[in-house]
Amino acid sequence: MSDPTDIKNLALEVAGANFSDERLNGRLRTLVSVLAADPSVSLPRTFDGAGLEAAYRFFSNPRVTPDDILSSHFEATRVRCAGEDEFLVIHDSTTFSYRFDGQRDGLGRAQPRNSNSRQAFFAHASLAVTADGTRRPLGVVALKTWTRGEARSGVEHLRWEIQARAAASRLGNHDKAIHVMDREADDYEMFVALVRGHHRFIVRCQYNRWLEQEPKTKLKDVLVSLNAAVQQTAHLSRRKPKREPPQAKAYPARCERIAQLSIAAAKFVLRRPKRCGKSPTSVALPPSLTVNIVRIWEPEPPPDEVPVEWILYTTDPIDTPEQLIAIADRYRARWTIEEYFKAIKTGCDFERRQLREYEALVNLLATFVPIAYRLLLIRSEARRAPHTDASTVLSSDQLDVLRAKGRIRLSDSPTVRDVYLAVAALGGHIKYARDPGWLTLARGFEKLETLTEGWVAAKLQLSRDQP
Repeated sequence: MSDPTDIKNLALEVAGANFSDERLNGRLRTLVSVLAADPSVSLPRTFDGAGLEAAYRFFSNPRVTPDDILSSHFEATRVRCAGEDEFLVIHDSTTFSYRFDGQRDGLGRAQPRNSNSRQAFFAHASLAVTADGTRRPLGVVALKTWTRGEARSGVEHLRWEIQARAAASRLGNHDKAIHVMDREADDYEMFVALVRGHHRFIVRCQYNRWLEQEPKTKLKDVLVSLNAAVQQTAHLSRRKPKREPPQAKAYPARCERIAQLSIAAAKFVLRRPKRCGKSPTSVALPPSLTVNIVRIWEPEPPPDEVPVEWILYTTDPIDTPEQLIAIADRYRARWTIEEYFKAIKTGCDFERRQLREYEALVNLLATFVPIAYRLLLIRSEARRAPHTDASTVLSSDQLDVLRAKGRIRLSDSPTVRDVYLAVAALGGHIKYARDPGWLTLARGFEKLETLTEGWVAAKLQLSRDQP
């Protein structure tokens, strides 16, 4: 497949035969090409008057939907996933919020019963990444958006199962896909559905569930008695304090550090929760479910630091130390989707967009979905194999341009890391600063592509001028 870090290739990937009207396909290609060049810039600054009007018409067109916009990207992601022995599908939700006194049609409230709460809508994304430890993004395979009304729907929690089924249906191969979800997805009904459908999963535990044994015992009370089967060293990133009390409790602030973790695992039989019997959809749920459970904890945290503890439900085997370490590493890859949401919110500056209707906003979001994937991919490629030959990621013309026009001097045999730092310098990265982020790299790549086009054109003209 073509390289989606190249904007032209990305535009062709996103806008294939999405619409029966070729004019809409052409408009989508143009939008992706222009927006990907500098995704944080506002629409009025990105387009001229005619282009801006055309963009607004596209996003508000009733014949345009997020699924239409993303259909070709979904297919390209499926093809990339098919080339992997195994891959992860990371699921999570995020909130897009706007001024409480805004007049955006079709949006609900972040807190539906509070009129002073910010206007908001929600999105649930499923991001595919490699399972080989590099966490290289492969693309988005499902996207669902919704708003909240004053009355509770009672079905919002079902999105985890629905998204897993939608992603699996598009990917077509259950054996390769491993669904990874955070603690909000801890749902007995979903576990039953995924096990029945032969889907693989790793889901973090939220509830201290009852086990199917006598005397009555809860899961976490038994887990603490298990001896560690293997030790693992893990890098923990810094986490800023959360302002909301529930978030602060679930994700306490911490310093960046190297943690020594212990891992234990066993097979358990979960008892069906009493609340499941009250739902019409729960009639066929079995009274118990057998599942593998892995506990990962930090026996000796530094002073004043909250110890790490993850309890994971999984269908993957837990028989060897290597299998336990693989499960832990695959759950830790879940953080990639947080970076992906940051790419949308910060890299694409999505919450500052001025579209006034929900339908137009979600169409714009769908257009940014593959652009944010490109931002994430650029940084991933910079980190994946830093010491390999630079010719594996850049063409000879691009390397020549970096040598001639770049701010960083390249050796005769530069590495991938060398050229990515040179590209980042084109995007404004300072030599002694921290490693560049995805937005700086994206800007550098856009400038490199423009310079390379001129470079190639000049060479062609020179060859024609030769007698």
